[in-house]
Amino acid sequence: MSASDKSDAFEFEKVDVADARQVLEDSVKPAALRGRPAANWDAKRNAGAAESMRTGTIQWILKLPAHVQPRFLQVKYPRVANRMAALWDDKEACERYFEDLLTDKRGGRKGFPLNVAQEIATLRDFHFRLHHKDRVAWDHVEWS
Repeated sequence: MSASDKSDAFEFEKVDVADARQVLEDSVKPAALRGRPAANWDAKRNAGAAESMRTGTIQWILKLPAHVQPRFLQVKYPRVANRMAALWDDKEACERYFEDLLTDKRGGRKGFPLNVAQEIATLRDFHFRLHHKDRVAWDHVEWS
């Protein structure tokens, strides 16, 4: 092999499969999470008994228009429905809760099943329209 052939050759570094996988996983993390130490969410999770629907939550759901009433959310995530019902009349707190539910701030979370996510988005839009009569929920989004 001549000297000119060597200048065009790639140099490879042998790496462990786990190291390569970690590099790939780090490359798909949101920019805000790169380089941040991993948080221990296990300590923050409440692993208590499963929560059931509260009477107030059922009443809240029945007061909603039929096309907005969550069906899957109340069955699969009653704790979330209870929290929504409790926050519904507090405009800012409820909007923050919707944002927290629909935004992955931890990175790598599964999220809700599609049918539940759609119900949450519908509830968010309905709540927004109740409190912002002349606007729609997407008015605050910056478009590039």
